Amino acid sequence: MNRLKKTLYDPILLSLIMIPIGITGLVVYKNTIIIETGILGMLCNLAYELCGTRNKEWRYSPTSLYMIAGRVPIEVTLSYFFTGMAVATYIFFRLGF
Repeated sequence: MNRLKKTLYDPILLSLIMIPIGITGLVVYKNTIIIETGILGMLCNLAYELCGTRNKEWRYSPTSLYMIAGRVPIEVTLSYFFTGMAVATYIFFRLGF
């Protein structure tokens, strides 16, 4: 099996795009569902990443400030937290709230 080595540039770039969208949605709509959706996205991604690194399907280089369970960088889970917030903001925007 070809093992994949992921880099940290992707989650950092994703966070730079999603943080302003998620924070703006939280300020504009003032709804806790935005934070709850972010937490849900973060937990689902964390479970996926921990399973993938445990089964040795991919790995991360240990250049992060903090590694969750010694396998997943904290930047990855935070990027999916803000992605969940941005998705909830987009849904509120499309629904016209």
